[in-house]
Amino acid sequence: MSWKKLLLLFVVLVPVFNVLTVLVLPTAVNHLVLRRIVEQSMVEAAKPDARPEAQRRKAEVIARGATNVALPAPRADASARTVVRPSPDLLYTACVFDLGKGPLHITAPVQDGYVSVSGFSADSSNFFAVNDRNTPVAADGRKRFDLLLTNGEPVTAPEGARVIVSPSTRGLVLFRSLIPDEAALPQLIADYQVNQRCDPL
Repeated sequence: MSWKKLLLLFVVLVPVFNVLTVLVLPTAVNHLVLRRIVEQSMVEAAKPDARPEAQRRKAEVIARGATNVALPAPRADASARTVVRPSPDLLYTACVFDLGKGPLHITAPVQDGYVSVSGFSADSSNFFAVNDRNTPVAADGRKRFDLLLTNGEPVTAPEGARVIVSPSTRGLVLFRSLIPDEAALPQLIADYQVNQRCDPL
């Protein structure tokens, strides 16, 4: 093959590989990650647990097929890989969303100290992020996340909810809560993580 044909082949293939790398690959990888989260959550929901709160959440996970429901994760350790490079200093709650089923109401109390909620579209792009610092104090003196995630269709939002339009029908909402110290972990789980919600409107 002559150098001219090789050059032409190179010129043709570079844009193709660029499209695959920039558009196709991130979406494919994210799809696999979301599917893995859903599958693991369904397996966990099938395990028996006598605690009433755990039973209620497991029933929600099963009823919604592990989508459009908050999925609190245990504290990250060396085996945790659902979230890329998880930190043992953070608690994570994930919500695999499918807005084809309708908008989602995302709510949570805001703890003292760092906490955030972020949205990632089907191609893994971060399309919103809010945290404890940019969340206003309510009339009762407390802070709460109150977000309505939609696909852009007209919807009546709950009073006080901030409307966020997702660029894709499917994706991931991720809560991150700082663990200030070991002694605070049980209360952080009981008072905050279990109250991080991702519910159909």
